[in-house]
Amino acid sequence: MENQSIKAKILADYQTLLALKFDSPELIKDKLKLISEHVDQLSSSTPEDNLTYENAANLLKSASTTEYTAFRDAMSDDEKEQALVQLKHKVAEACQLVTIHG
Repeated sequence: MENQSIKAKILADYQTLLALKFDSPELIKDKLKLISEHVDQLSSSTPEDNLTYENAANLLKSASTTEYTAFRDAMSDDEKEQALVQLKHKVAEACQLVTIHG
């Protein structure tokens, strides 16, 4: 699959993730996994772009582990909401990286 169509899928999944609320932890986890899988499919003939894709993948890995764990383990709804904001922010960074390169 070519990068442009992969990037379109990444953005579509990201937009869906943005709309999810803190009461949908499994959907959030699934969207994170899909976005990560799509980023892993990106490739380029230039080392700079490949490094960018790798950096995006690392951000998503962090979001899937650190931020998602904080979200999952949060006790109150306010804490869950705050953790979800942090998770979405990290995913936004990754998506921005892949959309401005390649």
